[in-house]
Amino acid sequence: MKPLLLQALEGSQALERPPVWIMRQAGRYMEEYRALRRRHDFLTVCRTPELAVEVTMQPINFLNPDAAIIFSDILIPASAMGIDVDFAPGPVIANPIKSAEDVSKLKAPNIEKDLAFTTQAIAMLRRELENRGDNKAVLGFAGAPWTLACYAIDRGPFKHFENGLVFANQARGAMHSLLEKLTAVVSDYLIAQCEAGAGAVQLFDSWGGVLSGEDYAQYSLPYIQKVCEKVRRAGYPLILYVGGGSHLLKLLTQSGADCLSVDWRLSLGEVEEIIGSDIAIQGNLNPAHLYGSTDSVYELSREMIGSLNRRSRYIANLGHGILPTTPPENALQFIQAVQEGWAPAVSMQS
Repeated sequence: MKPLLLQALEGSQALERPPVWIMRQAGRYMEEYRALRRRHDFLTVCRTPELAVEVTMQPINFLNPDAAIIFSDILIPASAMGIDVDFAPGPVIANPIKSAEDVSKLKAPNIEKDLAFTTQAIAMLRRELENRGDNKAVLGFAGAPWTLACYAIDRGPFKHFENGLVFANQARGAMHSLLEKLTAVVSDYLIAQCEAGAGAVQLFDSWGGVLSGEDYAQYSLPYIQKVCEKVRRAGYPLILYVGGGSHLLKLLTQSGADCLSVDWRLSLGEVEEIIGSDIAIQGNLNPAHLYGSTDSVYELSREMIGSLNRRSRYIANLGHGILPTTPPENALQFIQAVQEGWAPAVSMQS
């Protein structure tokens, strides 16, 4: 039988309950992760399949979510293109893009060779879950072209990413050339992850929300459409997350993604009204709400899924990545509250 999350993406039948996982579910809120990171730097973990799988499995063992998303970072393929990335602890770019000449120097990486550690980790993760008899979805991911361009252009520390749009207005041709190059790499990288064993992939346009609808339609949507088309043509489902993108929802229905992962700025019922029933929805509890009591987390989680009319094509998640100081027991409460099954319809309070 297909994992529950893949059934939700397919949407061919009503489900007994929503699948659930947490963005950044492998990470700093877990003591096991912090202990491992005291022994290994971040990039070493990303580039060592055994370590990446070990970290990926930590929340599987503790939370028992319905998906295992491979531990990595969205800037990994950008690094393979010649963008010098380090983490201290957040990303820092040593050679930011400043001109058309810088764009022309970017490499087209050999995915099978230069990024083999990611595909090897996914294959290893898939085998480990199968050996355990654990029918969970394996997820791969990548950053969307616009978001990767924002990082590549801005040295950091990163805040508003205004330099991306500044560069686009000063050197429009170079910006589109950069986005085209990133699109080709991201598409091939996602497909390689699926061929290695991922059942679906998520595309993170983490900084898409800084754009207006007009700018998004020019600098992000066309490239996301190309990624979605290529991945879906290869036969794999794709989830699209746009950080702070509630004002873009209608536009995002044109993305070609199988599922839109949404933040908490609109209720799921409101999202459903905007995008219709043909696209799956993922989300959307505010990560800050995991800092209340366990009773509060339970009530808010039940209220969230109760706001939906649909009983298929829905995946429960947070509206952004889990925060590093989140109480682990509250993350567990969130997962367990959703796994109890569909909640009665409720009126969301403002």
